[in-house]
Amino acid sequence: MHFVNYQKFLLAALLGTSSLVLAPAAHAADDEDTASGSNDIIVTAQRRSERLQDVPMSVAALSTDDLAKAGIASTADLAKASPAITVPQYGAFMQPSIRGVSSTGANIGDSSNVALYIDGVYQPQQIASLIDLPDVTQVEVLKGPQGALYGQNATGGAILVTTRSPSFTTTGSFSAGYGNYNNVQFRGYLSGPVTDTLAVSVSGGYQDHDGFRRHVITGQRDLGLSSKVVRGKILFEPSSDAKITLTGYYSDRRDSAAYAAFAYQGNSIGYALAPTAPKVTDPSQFATDPNVFSRTKARGVVLNGEFRAGPGTLTSITGYSYNKTRYLADADFSPLNFAEASTDHLSASYFSQEINYLTDRMGSLTVLVGGFFLTGEEVFKYSTFTLQVPTLPPADRGPYTLVLDDYGRIEKRIFAFYGDATLNITDNLTVTAGGRYTIERQRGYTAPSRTAAIIEYGQDPVTFKKFTPRVTARYEVLADANIYASWGKGFKSGIINTKNFAQDPVKPEVIDAVEVGFKGRIATILSLDIAAFHYDYKDLQVVAYSPPDYIQQNAASARIKGVELNASLDVTEDLKIGGGFAVLDAKYKDFPAAAVFVPTGFGNTQVTMDLSGGQMQRAPKFTGNVSVDYSVDTAIGRIGAFALLYHNSGSSFDVSNRLRQQSYTTVDAQLSLEPAGIDGLRLTLWGKNLGNKAYFASFLNSQFADGVSYAEPRTYGLRAEYRF
Repeated sequence: MHFVNYQKFLLAALLGTSSLVLAPAAHAADDEDTASGSNDIIVTAQRRSERLQDVPMSVAALSTDDLAKAGIASTADLAKASPAITVPQYGAFMQPSIRGVSSTGANIGDSSNVALYIDGVYQPQQIASLIDLPDVTQVEVLKGPQGALYGQNATGGAILVTTRSPSFTTTGSFSAGYGNYNNVQFRGYLSGPVTDTLAVSVSGGYQDHDGFRRHVITGQRDLGLSSKVVRGKILFEPSSDAKITLTGYYSDRRDSAAYAAFAYQGNSIGYALAPTAPKVTDPSQFATDPNVFSRTKARGVVLNGEFRAGPGTLTSITGYSYNKTRYLADADFSPLNFAEASTDHLSASYFSQEINYLTDRMGSLTVLVGGFFLTGEEVFKYSTFTLQVPTLPPADRGPYTLVLDDYGRIEKRIFAFYGDATLNITDNLTVTAGGRYTIERQRGYTAPSRTAAIIEYGQDPVTFKKFTPRVTARYEVLADANIYASWGKGFKSGIINTKNFAQDPVKPEVIDAVEVGFKGRIATILSLDIAAFHYDYKDLQVVAYSPPDYIQQNAASARIKGVELNASLDVTEDLKIGGGFAVLDAKYKDFPAAAVFVPTGFGNTQVTMDLSGGQMQRAPKFTGNVSVDYSVDTAIGRIGAFALLYHNSGSSFDVSNRLRQQSYTTVDAQLSLEPAGIDGLRLTLWGKNLGNKAYFASFLNSQFADGVSYAEPRTYGLRAEYRF
């Protein structure tokens, strides 16, 4: 049975939130009161609007212009945003890593341990977290465990995406661009008032480009990217004390980049069966089936209400989302037509309701209390794995020798209550203490074939419970500078393995984190953030893919420590230099029976190893970036130049450190012109990965092969933008 009737819940939430509008409120909330100056960056990392330098944690905040200049077009590009962030993919599943904390599995119900929120709504499904960002006002990347305010599955941190809201002033922006690989892009946003209390907006983006690689035998390109996003919003402000925003969105993203791959160092069962088959020798090539792809369609509704009520603000966020994914992956990663994995229907539907209340400052005290509810399911219908009589293109495919079609479903229901209290002990010293208690219940269902009966795991829901506290202290040393210390916990929920009910559910991950730091403006032209952190990480969830099954286990424990620095120097009003670095030491403390793959000459075989003391995967020892932003007024208009250098010291893709990405450096840049006499117009020449550095973006190994795919090669193009 299903946990919930989504339509009834959504209707109840709509009626409940609408009724709050009729309640009288005391006075208006003014976001401008949170800023002490026009140059302050305002973030909502602690579920309230406050200056970035006053938030006692490491946060990377990116505005619309920041995203455009850095070439961040989707969540997959966020590694450029700040040190200590990498965004690897496990096949087509995006799995962000923050300070070495990253998920490694892709089975249904297995959420990322870096939580993604879009307009305040939690997105549980990993494969749907790779999204385009055509209409975003700000992205906040919160580093470190966020269990106290953002709940389970935020052991590594959280990514908060805020899209553009309607305006009571007619405004809009449009852009069109073209680049190599026939890269066509359009983006648009239009908003304006309907009445004195009602405003609407519509935004969208479209991108289409050819594949970056050519098949090692046929020479044909992979399928490339095709992406569409549409979002509409209605803003209702019946008074200065109430604001309601209704959002509807739809997206359709098909991409072949992650699966247009090859066998790392030729390690594949395909080359054992066909030794003369050509191997990939150049980053412009790929070896898998030319028709591989992943396509996700998403749609949803969000209702967000903010109301003045007594001595504070009440916020209600209601969300419903439905995602549907299809994919075709080549499991042997060779040119041979032999082993494939696909799905007819990988879907997720979730309803969530969150309500919180933030008081105004009452003397020296501010209080936040809230509740969260989520219910929904993820379904594999069906996960198909096939073996064929081996053939090489351009020969036709051989007949199937094995077809496995299994069914899986995970139902989730989450209840959580959270809160914190902030006490201003003195004018300079502020202490915050709080936490979140979460109860998550899961039911699992499986069937070994399309015709078999569906079996439920156990008779009662599997339940995971955890209290995740957080305590911070901040001391203001200057008007715009603070030192801080924090301690907190996070946990990632356990998992029922629908591929193998004989395996006990994987236990939750738990992390204890300590961070100390300094952040703020130390001179008129210089801003500096420094953080040192230490994590004690237990019961890490580690997954190995053995088609058609997933092998899930808990690593015993790990220790992560490191230092981050970010700086921004305003040399002049027209010249700004920014940059930062992170040094990371992440090791398994105790991992005596790790399931790993080792080559056999016929693909891989699974063995157990003691990896205690070994470096954690996806945890580069050094990451850093430097940016230069310069603009100048001339007779023809304002000319701008921006360049971003990013360096990664390299890391392993697997727990055994056998498969590694070596160090690499990329450079992105753009030149822009805002012509004199044409307000709102900007012409931009942009380039990404200008050195054409070949490095890996996606990795997936199994008993059949070590599969990898490259990140984007050098891309460049022209873009015209107009704002009014």
